[in-house]
Amino acid sequence: MRIQGHTVAVTGAGGGIGAALALSAAARGASAVAVIDIDSAAARETARRVRELGVASAAFGCDVADLTQIEQVADEVCQTIGVPDLLCANAGVNTPPTRLLDGDVNDLRWALSVNVVGTWATITSFGRPMVADGDQGWFLLTASEHAVGVPFAGNGFYTASKHAVLALGDVLRHELPPGFGVSVMIPGLTATGLWRSGSRRPEEFGGPLADSEMAQRVIAAGMDPMVVAERALDGVGAQRFLIATHPHVRAYTDQRTSEMTAAFDVLGNTGGDESFDVSAIIASIRSERRSP
Repeated sequence: MRIQGHTVAVTGAGGGIGAALALSAAARGASAVAVIDIDSAAARETARRVRELGVASAAFGCDVADLTQIEQVADEVCQTIGVPDLLCANAGVNTPPTRLLDGDVNDLRWALSVNVVGTWATITSFGRPMVADGDQGWFLLTASEHAVGVPFAGNGFYTASKHAVLALGDVLRHELPPGFGVSVMIPGLTATGLWRSGSRRPEEFGGPLADSEMAQRVIAAGMDPMVVAERALDGVGAQRFLIATHPHVRAYTDQRTSEMTAAFDVLGNTGGDESFDVSAIIASIRSERRSP
Protein backbone atom coordinates (compact mmCIF):
# COMPACT_ATOMS: atom_id res chain seq x y z
CA MET A 1 0.00 0.00 0.00
CA ARG A 2 1.60 3.26 -1.17
CA ILE A 3 0.58 6.47 0.57
CA GLN A 4 2.26 8.87 -1.84
CA GLY A 5 -0.32 10.43 -4.14
CA HIS A 6 -3.27 8.85 -2.33
CA THR A 7 -6.10 10.16 -0.17
CA VAL A 8 -6.09 9.32 3.54
CA ALA A 9 -8.86 9.64 6.14
CA VAL A 10 -8.16 9.40 9.88
CA THR A 11 -10.64 9.31 12.76
CA GLY A 12 -9.65 10.45 16.22
CA ALA A 13 -7.17 12.75 14.49
CA GLY A 14 -7.56 15.75 16.75
CA GLY A 15 -4.58 14.57 18.79
CA GLY A 16 -2.46 11.61 19.82
CA ILE A 17 -1.91 8.74 17.42
CA GLY A 18 -4.61 10.00 15.05
CA ALA A 19 -2.98 13.40 14.58
CA ALA A 20 0.39 11.70 14.19
CA LEU A 21 -1.03 9.40 11.49
CA ALA A 22 -2.43 12.40 9.61
CA LEU A 23 0.87 14.29 9.78
CA SER A 24 2.96 11.25 8.93
CA ALA A 25 0.75 10.47 5.93
CA ALA A 26 1.16 14.06 4.76
CA ALA A 27 4.93 13.88 5.17
CA ARG A 28 4.92 10.69 3.08
CA GLY A 29 3.28 12.46 0.16
CA ALA A 30 -0.43 11.84 0.59
CA SER A 31 -2.45 13.88 -1.89
CA ALA A 32 -5.08 14.84 0.71
CA VAL A 33 -5.87 14.04 4.34
CA ALA A 34 -9.33 14.10 5.94
CA VAL A 35 -9.04 14.85 9.66
CA ILE A 36 -12.01 13.55 11.68
CA ASP A 37 -12.54 14.01 15.41
CA ILE A 38 -15.32 14.54 17.93
CA ASP A 39 -13.48 17.75 18.90
CA SER A 40 -13.98 19.97 15.87
CA ALA A 41 -11.47 22.58 17.04
CA ALA A 42 -8.77 19.95 17.53
CA ALA A 43 -9.54 18.52 14.10
CA ARG A 44 -9.16 21.94 12.52
CA GLU A 45 -5.78 22.40 14.20
CA THR A 46 -4.48 19.07 12.89
CA ALA A 47 -5.77 19.91 9.40
CA ARG A 48 -3.95 23.24 9.59
CA ARG A 49 -0.70 21.46 10.46
CA VAL A 50 -1.22 19.07 7.54
CA ARG A 51 -1.69 21.98 5.15
CA GLU A 52 1.54 23.52 6.45
CA LEU A 53 3.25 20.43 4.99
CA GLY A 54 1.82 21.34 1.58
CA VAL A 55 -0.94 18.73 1.57
CA ALA A 56 -4.65 19.45 1.08
CA SER A 57 -6.66 18.80 4.23
CA ALA A 58 -10.07 19.45 5.74
CA ALA A 59 -11.46 18.91 9.23
CA PHE A 60 -14.71 17.15 10.08
CA GLY A 61 -16.40 17.04 13.48
CA CYS A 62 -17.92 13.64 14.17
CA ASP A 63 -18.87 11.23 16.94
CA VAL A 64 -18.02 7.88 15.34
CA ALA A 65 -20.41 6.12 17.72
CA ASP A 66 -23.28 7.94 16.02
CA LEU A 67 -24.00 6.01 12.82
CA THR A 68 -25.84 8.90 11.21
CA GLN A 69 -22.96 11.28 11.85
CA ILE A 70 -20.23 9.01 10.53
CA GLU A 71 -22.23 8.16 7.43
CA GLN A 72 -22.78 11.86 6.72
CA VAL A 73 -19.10 12.65 7.26
CA ALA A 74 -18.00 9.77 5.07
CA ASP A 75 -20.20 11.09 2.27
CA GLU A 76 -18.86 14.62 2.76
CA VAL A 77 -15.26 13.44 2.76
CA CYS A 78 -15.77 11.47 -0.45
CA GLN A 79 -17.43 14.47 -2.10
CA THR A 80 -14.90 17.11 -1.00
CA ILE A 81 -11.56 15.41 -0.33
CA GLY A 82 -12.06 12.26 -2.36
CA VAL A 83 -12.70 8.60 -1.65
CA PRO A 84 -9.93 7.45 0.70
CA ASP A 85 -7.34 4.95 -0.44
CA LEU A 86 -6.25 4.50 3.18
CA LEU A 87 -8.77 4.64 6.02
CA CYS A 88 -7.41 4.84 9.56
CA ALA A 89 -10.17 3.88 12.01
CA ASN A 90 -8.36 5.18 15.05
CA ALA A 91 -10.91 6.89 17.32
CA GLY A 92 -11.30 5.31 20.74
CA VAL A 93 -11.83 5.91 24.45
CA ASN A 94 -10.54 4.45 27.68
CA THR A 95 -12.93 3.81 30.56
CA PRO A 96 -12.20 4.63 34.22
CA PRO A 97 -9.99 1.87 35.69
CA THR A 98 -11.88 -0.48 37.99
CA ARG A 99 -12.11 -4.18 38.76
CA LEU A 100 -14.63 -6.09 36.69
CA LEU A 101 -16.55 -7.12 39.80
CA ASP A 102 -16.96 -3.45 40.70
CA GLY A 103 -17.58 -2.15 37.18
CA ASP A 104 -20.37 0.13 35.99
CA VAL A 105 -22.37 -1.19 33.04
CA ASN A 106 -22.54 2.34 31.63
CA ASP A 107 -18.76 2.36 31.21
CA LEU A 108 -18.96 -0.97 29.39
CA ARG A 109 -21.65 0.39 27.09
CA TRP A 110 -19.58 3.52 26.43
CA ALA A 111 -16.44 1.54 25.57
CA LEU A 112 -18.37 -0.72 23.22
CA SER A 113 -20.26 2.15 21.58
CA VAL A 114 -17.10 4.05 20.64
CA ASN A 115 -14.40 1.40 20.31
CA VAL A 116 -16.47 -1.34 18.69
CA VAL A 117 -19.62 0.17 17.16
CA GLY A 118 -17.66 3.28 16.18
CA THR A 119 -14.93 1.26 14.49
CA TRP A 120 -17.47 -0.87 12.64
CA ALA A 121 -19.47 2.21 11.61
CA THR A 122 -16.30 3.86 10.31
CA ILE A 123 -15.15 0.94 8.20
CA THR A 124 -18.61 0.37 6.73
CA SER A 125 -19.40 4.03 6.04
CA PHE A 126 -16.11 4.53 4.23
CA GLY A 127 -15.57 0.98 3.08
CA ARG A 128 -18.58 0.78 0.81
CA PRO A 129 -17.54 3.75 -1.37
CA MET A 130 -13.90 2.62 -1.23
CA VAL A 131 -14.76 -0.79 -2.67
CA ALA A 132 -17.21 0.68 -5.18
CA ASP A 133 -14.78 3.38 -6.33
CA GLY A 134 -11.63 1.47 -7.17
CA ASP A 135 -9.72 -1.77 -7.28
CA GLN A 136 -7.46 -1.21 -4.29
CA GLY A 137 -7.46 0.29 -0.81
CA TRP A 138 -6.38 -0.32 2.76
CA PHE A 139 -7.90 -0.22 6.24
CA LEU A 140 -5.80 0.48 9.34
CA LEU A 141 -7.59 -0.23 12.62
CA THR A 142 -6.20 0.87 15.96
CA ALA A 143 -6.58 -1.89 18.52
CA SER A 144 -4.19 -2.23 21.46
CA GLU A 145 -1.55 -4.40 23.07
CA HIS A 146 -4.44 -5.63 25.20
CA ALA A 147 -6.00 -7.26 22.14
CA VAL A 148 -3.18 -9.81 21.89
CA GLY A 149 -2.52 -10.91 25.42
CA VAL A 150 -1.55 -8.09 27.77
CA PRO A 151 -3.57 -8.69 30.96
CA PHE A 152 -4.91 -5.24 31.68
CA ALA A 153 -6.07 -5.94 35.24
CA GLY A 154 -8.32 -3.10 36.35
CA ASN A 155 -9.57 -2.20 32.88
CA GLY A 156 -11.43 -5.17 31.48
CA PHE A 157 -13.94 -3.08 29.53
CA TYR A 158 -11.25 -1.41 27.43
CA THR A 159 -9.48 -4.74 26.96
CA ALA A 160 -12.67 -6.45 25.78
CA SER A 161 -13.41 -3.65 23.32
CA LYS A 162 -9.95 -3.87 21.78
CA HIS A 163 -10.22 -7.66 21.43
CA ALA A 164 -13.34 -6.90 19.40
CA VAL A 165 -11.49 -4.43 17.16
CA LEU A 166 -8.95 -7.13 16.33
CA ALA A 167 -11.81 -9.52 15.55
CA LEU A 168 -13.46 -7.00 13.22
CA GLY A 169 -10.21 -6.53 11.32
CA ASP A 170 -9.54 -10.26 11.11
CA VAL A 171 -12.95 -10.96 9.60
CA LEU A 172 -12.85 -7.92 7.33
CA ARG A 173 -9.62 -8.99 5.64
CA HIS A 174 -11.27 -12.25 4.59
CA GLU A 175 -14.36 -10.48 3.21
CA LEU A 176 -12.79 -7.73 1.13
CA PRO A 177 -12.30 -8.15 -2.62
CA PRO A 178 -8.81 -8.59 -4.12
CA GLY A 179 -6.74 -5.44 -4.01
CA PHE A 180 -7.99 -4.42 -0.56
CA GLY A 181 -6.34 -5.22 2.74
CA VAL A 182 -6.43 -4.67 6.48
CA SER A 183 -3.86 -3.91 9.13
CA VAL A 184 -4.54 -3.88 12.87
CA MET A 185 -2.21 -1.81 15.00
CA ILE A 186 -1.55 -3.13 18.52
CA PRO A 187 0.23 -0.22 20.24
CA GLY A 188 1.33 -0.16 23.85
CA LEU A 189 1.39 2.83 26.15
CA THR A 190 1.55 6.04 24.11
CA ALA A 191 1.72 9.66 25.26
CA THR A 192 -1.81 10.64 24.22
CA GLY A 193 -4.95 11.94 25.87
CA LEU A 194 -6.55 8.48 25.87
CA TRP A 195 -6.30 8.30 29.65
CA ARG A 196 -8.27 11.53 29.86
CA SER A 197 -11.19 10.11 27.86
CA GLY A 198 -13.41 10.30 30.92
CA SER A 199 -13.49 14.09 30.65
CA ARG A 200 -15.63 13.61 27.53
CA ARG A 201 -17.86 10.80 28.73
CA PRO A 202 -21.42 11.62 27.57
CA GLU A 203 -24.21 12.22 30.05
CA GLU A 204 -25.99 9.09 28.90
CA PHE A 205 -23.04 7.06 30.20
CA GLY A 206 -22.57 8.92 33.47
CA GLY A 207 -21.18 12.28 32.40
CA PRO A 208 -17.66 13.73 32.42
CA LEU A 209 -15.02 12.69 34.95
CA ALA A 210 -12.31 14.84 36.51
CA ASP A 211 -8.71 14.29 35.41
CA SER A 212 -6.57 12.18 37.72
CA GLU A 213 -2.97 12.08 38.84
CA MET A 214 -2.74 8.54 37.46
CA ALA A 215 -3.75 9.78 34.01
CA GLN A 216 -1.07 12.46 34.10
CA ARG A 217 1.66 10.03 35.14
CA VAL A 218 0.66 7.31 32.67
CA ILE A 219 0.53 9.75 29.75
CA ALA A 220 3.97 11.09 30.61
CA ALA A 221 5.41 7.56 30.48
CA GLY A 222 4.10 6.77 27.00
CA MET A 223 5.86 6.48 23.64
CA ASP A 224 5.90 9.46 21.29
CA PRO A 225 2.77 9.20 19.06
CA MET A 226 4.85 10.08 15.98
CA VAL A 227 7.02 7.00 16.56
CA VAL A 228 3.88 4.87 16.80
CA ALA A 229 2.43 6.42 13.63
CA GLU A 230 5.62 5.93 11.65
CA ARG A 231 5.79 2.27 12.64
CA ALA A 232 2.12 1.85 11.81
CA LEU A 233 2.44 3.31 8.32
CA ASP A 234 5.60 1.29 7.72
CA GLY A 235 3.50 -1.78 8.54
CA VAL A 236 0.77 -0.68 6.14
CA GLY A 237 3.38 -0.22 3.44
CA ALA A 238 4.60 -3.77 4.08
CA GLN A 239 0.97 -5.01 4.02
CA ARG A 240 1.25 -6.60 7.45
CA PHE A 241 -1.97 -7.62 9.16
CA LEU A 242 -0.70 -7.16 12.70
CA ILE A 243 1.46 -4.11 13.33
CA ALA A 244 3.41 -4.08 16.58
CA THR A 245 4.86 -0.80 17.81
CA HIS A 246 6.13 -1.60 21.31
CA PRO A 247 8.76 -4.41 21.56
CA HIS A 248 7.97 -5.31 25.19
CA VAL A 249 4.54 -6.63 24.17
CA ARG A 250 6.15 -9.71 22.66
CA ALA A 251 6.67 -11.20 26.13
CA TYR A 252 2.91 -11.16 26.66
CA THR A 253 2.08 -12.56 23.23
CA ASP A 254 4.62 -15.34 23.70
CA GLN A 255 2.92 -16.24 26.97
CA ARG A 256 -0.50 -16.27 25.30
CA THR A 257 0.81 -18.42 22.44
CA SER A 258 2.29 -20.85 24.96
CA GLU A 259 -1.03 -21.11 26.79
CA MET A 260 -2.93 -21.74 23.56
CA THR A 261 -0.48 -24.40 22.44
CA ALA A 262 -0.72 -26.13 25.81
CA ALA A 263 -4.53 -26.09 25.64
CA PHE A 264 -4.47 -28.04 22.37
CA ASP A 265 -1.60 -30.30 23.39
CA VAL A 266 -3.91 -31.72 26.06
CA LEU A 267 -6.09 -33.11 23.26
CA GLY A 268 -3.20 -35.02 21.77
CA ASN A 269 -2.90 -35.80 18.07
CA THR A 270 -6.46 -35.80 16.75
CA GLY A 271 -5.48 -35.75 13.09
CA GLY A 272 -7.21 -33.60 10.51
CA ASP A 273 -10.80 -34.16 11.62
CA GLU A 274 -12.93 -31.38 10.10
CA SER A 275 -16.30 -32.67 11.25
CA PHE A 276 -16.65 -29.73 13.67
CA ASP A 277 -14.85 -27.11 11.58
CA VAL A 278 -17.55 -24.49 10.98
CA SER A 279 -15.54 -22.77 8.24
CA ALA A 280 -15.22 -26.02 6.31
CA ILE A 281 -18.89 -26.86 6.86
CA ILE A 282 -20.07 -23.46 5.59
CA ALA A 283 -17.70 -23.64 2.62
CA SER A 284 -19.14 -27.04 1.73
CA ILE A 285 -22.73 -25.72 1.96
CA ARG A 286 -21.91 -22.75 -0.25
CA SER A 287 -20.24 -25.02 -2.77
CA GLU A 288 -23.36 -27.18 -2.91
CA ARG A 289 -25.54 -24.13 -3.51
CA ARG A 290 -23.34 -23.02 -6.42
CA SER A 291 -23.52 -26.43 -8.04
CA PRO A 292 -26.07 -26.78 -10.89
